[in-house]
Amino acid sequence: MVETVAVKNAESRLVSPGILFALAAFVISRILYWHAGVRFDSSPIGNYWQNIDPVLMKTRLLQSLFYLHMQPPGFSLALGVVLKTFPTSYAVALQVIYLILGLAITLCLMHLMRLFRVPEIVSAGLTTLFLISPGCVMYENLASYEYPILLLLLLAAIALYRFCQVPSVRRALMFFAILFALTMVRNIFHILFVLLIAAALATVMPRARKAVFWGVLPALLLILALQTKNWILFHSFTTSTWAGMNTGTTTTFQLTPDEADRLIRQGVLTPLARIRPFSSLKEYSAFIHPIPATGIPILDQAETSTGHPNFNNPLYLQLHQLYFANSKAVWLHYPQAYARAVAIAWFTYFLPATDYEAFDAKRSILQPFDRMYSEVVFGQFRQAPTRKDLRAIRASKGVLPLVPYTGIFAMIGLTVLMFWASRQLLSRQRPLGHPEHTVLGFMVVTILFCTTVSNFLATFENNRYRFPLDGYYTVIAALAITSVARKRRLIDPVVESPDAAPVRA
Repeated sequence: MVETVAVKNAESRLVSPGILFALAAFVISRILYWHAGVRFDSSPIGNYWQNIDPVLMKTRLLQSLFYLHMQPPGFSLALGVVLKTFPTSYAVALQVIYLILGLAITLCLMHLMRLFRVPEIVSAGLTTLFLISPGCVMYENLASYEYPILLLLLLAAIALYRFCQVPSVRRALMFFAILFALTMVRNIFHILFVLLIAAALATVMPRARKAVFWGVLPALLLILALQTKNWILFHSFTTSTWAGMNTGTTTTFQLTPDEADRLIRQGVLTPLARIRPFSSLKEYSAFIHPIPATGIPILDQAETSTGHPNFNNPLYLQLHQLYFANSKAVWLHYPQAYARAVAIAWFTYFLPATDYEAFDAKRSILQPFDRMYSEVVFGQFRQAPTRKDLRAIRASKGVLPLVPYTGIFAMIGLTVLMFWASRQLLSRQRPLGHPEHTVLGFMVVTILFCTTVSNFLATFENNRYRFPLDGYYTVIAALAITSVARKRRLIDPVVESPDAAPVRA
């Protein structure tokens, strides 16, 4: 048995060797990636459908945010503030902001593992392995919401730990404020997710129910206010109106042309099934009824200033209903099309984070490191240049030859980690202390909720949806390694928590 006095002493210091090691790895890796040619990509500001037109962010930000219905307003608000503050140098400003986010993610990962009493050699090692990964660096250099979501999830876990230590309304407000921020950034964090977490906390912490109630109440009221605004203006009681058309990507879009034609002839589907979801308005002229102009650019534009369809145009609301009607018909009469989408979603979920079309150019300049990382960490033994190549392989050779193209290690490892974490939560021995047990439960529920929603309601980009959860997977991996080490007496089974009384493992 190896004593952990050094580990305990390190944990008691604000800046420890493990933290310094992780920070040094962060700085050195970013310098090396810059030298390799990785640069910040601000193109999503104008090209990603989720964002408000950059011209409107600069000139009509508040008006556009108020009439935004296709997505929650949080990320567009953040981008808009940056664009208005730095109208000509916003790309540089965003790069600095995302670097700061990366440093914060590094510190939060280390701190969260410290709260779980993970030995510093384990926490520093896994944090470094994650933050130097090509996927982490790619998202750090992309103006999208995955990196901020990753940080918010880590902050939520830390805030929940603090609340479990000393329940109070103030700490509950802090925790649910972070959850509210998540709901305002991405629509997968639905109001039902917030209610689920609040109900679970009230159940496992009955003495803190009052604090939970007053902590979650402002978040719920603000979410309901946004949904009510969308209901009054657009007859949709939600934070995002994309759901209807989005179901088309997992149903009618999965049909072959022959299948679509046959189902249309049979009267199962309408001819809308022939049109790819999220096409331009001119493709839908036969299916929509014109409406009067409102004088509000974010509602009247058919296309944004950068040339992509304006999915915030109210005409798309008519299409969402039509797509959803077709989707229900597919689920009922031709479910094998939906099964294809689910299979693709799970296949994609375990891919390395770099296996995403926005990173195709950057991946080429990071060879062979990206290739080696994908093989060793994810178990992706073959890479296809594009997703179209994967579809060609499936069409010509079948499903089995695709197995080496997904992350085999990730598929096995993440599944094992979830089973291990669930076993810890259900164990009567309660190997973890109360705050650790509750926070682990929160991480598991969040992973299961987000994974289930994304893999059954979306397809193609599911590894992108997984990436913000990789921080939780990393912490759970550290806990599993620590548990095995304690059972083998490689470390002292009694480890002092830096913020609580000693807890027996």
